[in-house]
Amino acid sequence: MSGDAGYLLVADAADARDPAVEAALAALLRSGWTLRLDGFGLRILTGPRFPWPVAQVHRAHALIGEWRGEGAHPSAIAGRFPEGRPLGAGLMSEGWGAYLMVWRDRDGHLNLVRDPTGAVDVVWWRRGPVTLVTDCPPPALDAVLPDTLAIDWPQLGALLATPSLLTDGLPLQGLTPVGAGCWSRPDQDLPDEPLWRPADFVRRGADDAPDALVRVVDRTIDRTMRSRRRVVSELSGGLDSAIVAGSLRATGHAERAVFINYYGDDAEGDERRYAEAAAALSGVPLETVRKPVEAISDADFTTLASGLRPALQGVDPAYDRHAAGRLAALGADGLLTGQGGDSVFFQAPDPLVAADRFRRQGLRALNPAYLAAVGRWTRHSAWTVGRLAVRGRTQTGSGPRHRWLDDAAELAPAKRGQLERFVNCQLFWTDCLRARQAPLLNPFLSQPVVEHCLGVPSDRLTLGERDRGLARLAFSERLPPLIAERRDKGDLSHFYGQVVRDSAPALAAFLLEGRLAAQGVLDRATLEVDLDPARLLWREGANAPLLAAVLEAWARHWEGRIARRRTEVARQPVEDVGV
Repeated sequence: MSGDAGYLLVADAADARDPAVEAALAALLRSGWTLRLDGFGLRILTGPRFPWPVAQVHRAHALIGEWRGEGAHPSAIAGRFPEGRPLGAGLMSEGWGAYLMVWRDRDGHLNLVRDPTGAVDVVWWRRGPVTLVTDCPPPALDAVLPDTLAIDWPQLGALLATPSLLTDGLPLQGLTPVGAGCWSRPDQDLPDEPLWRPADFVRRGADDAPDALVRVVDRTIDRTMRSRRRVVSELSGGLDSAIVAGSLRATGHAERAVFINYYGDDAEGDERRYAEAAAALSGVPLETVRKPVEAISDADFTTLASGLRPALQGVDPAYDRHAAGRLAALGADGLLTGQGGDSVFFQAPDPLVAADRFRRQGLRALNPAYLAAVGRWTRHSAWTVGRLAVRGRTQTGSGPRHRWLDDAAELAPAKRGQLERFVNCQLFWTDCLRARQAPLLNPFLSQPVVEHCLGVPSDRLTLGERDRGLARLAFSERLPPLIAERRDKGDLSHFYGQVVRDSAPALAAFLLEGRLAAQGVLDRATLEVDLDPARLLWREGANAPLLAAVLEAWARHWEGRIARRRTEVARQPVEDVGV
């Protein structure tokens, strides 16, 4: 997030305050930040555009964000569960949302619990007796950032190869991230303790009945919308966003949503007729907005370069700008999407669903009709599907990986693939202009839907022969036939190829002599090949140069900021200012 849309938690003792920290806090207050809580050795400040509530919820507990429970309140959870691990686990088992819970335990130690979606980012560092926690250090804090602050170039290189690592590690040394679903104790030098792992819900299992899926989706969207005044709901024309629209209508919240479809100029990116069919069935008006191919300049990426992590969600600047502007014009307090549905409902045409079925049912799973149906869907022969069903696949990819995949090796192979795609989807919670304008609301990536769908076997999610087969059946009455029976899917690869082709001169100038290339993170020869106009159209991964540009802009921003910080710390001593 940007500095003025973030939060800052300061944990210190009243008799041991740091003058430099106090001066930085005073500067923040002068710039429009607000002191939201001051008590039990904790101060919480928020920027003028911070979108979430802040509240004291128990004796020495504060909640930043929203925790949504079924008939419970976070203060009741804090009072019922013992402090420490049980409290964090209780928050995650009794409710869900986008939040950071912080408290002082009976020994005075600071505790942090970050929600499993990771929708609220969290990093911390210590400065003498003071612990500072934030989702993005604003520039006013530069003088009190760690002396060890530096760009982690190998981590940036890993992000270039595996973008999903963005939500796990941090390409800045000196700041300690708190993982999603983890309990952290910053002042005790203890590592994060994971309290929530998605693989656990694969093992636990879930009700695979269609009506059970409808209930969990409707309940999640209902709880999400109860605290919203007005949202923008993207209706792309795909199955997932159509399910969101139908659920908004079924739960009585459609009147508080403005439905928008973004369409491209070519057939693959123009989904208007599907979106219009979904809107008509749900009885809601639909805005359609043309998304033209526009060349990109380095200024487009510099706008988002100040975040804690590279803003990989900003690789389509024209769309990002328009969507953020529409949110602002409407005064919307949320952007509702169907993102993540491909992963949790199981869209990928993976023949290994037959292996998952064989693991559960044994020889009964090798029904010839089933193998043939999976073969038609995945474009494999029935013989190949049968062979994969028996042999499965045990190997996992090499190289760095997200911590959520550490305990996934023994899962059924198609389920493991689903988990990998779910990890990739965590990028949908990260920084972009839209997120800086209003909270991102991705109900299919929220705890209840994720836990339920991970627990349903992959062959039940697909019903043997269709991507997202269970979801199609469960929501059939809310889907127009045009979408329910659709076999293909919109594809933006050509769109991004055109954008990169038109932007190639600017991207080459920006990247070939940039910091990533100088540090050996980006190979110049490979980049020149990637920017060859003849290779850009219809090529998978055509947006790779756009991702590199986001990383480059971010690296330049933080290198400059770190260099300026070194100058600032040499200034004359600051006055002792109380906040």
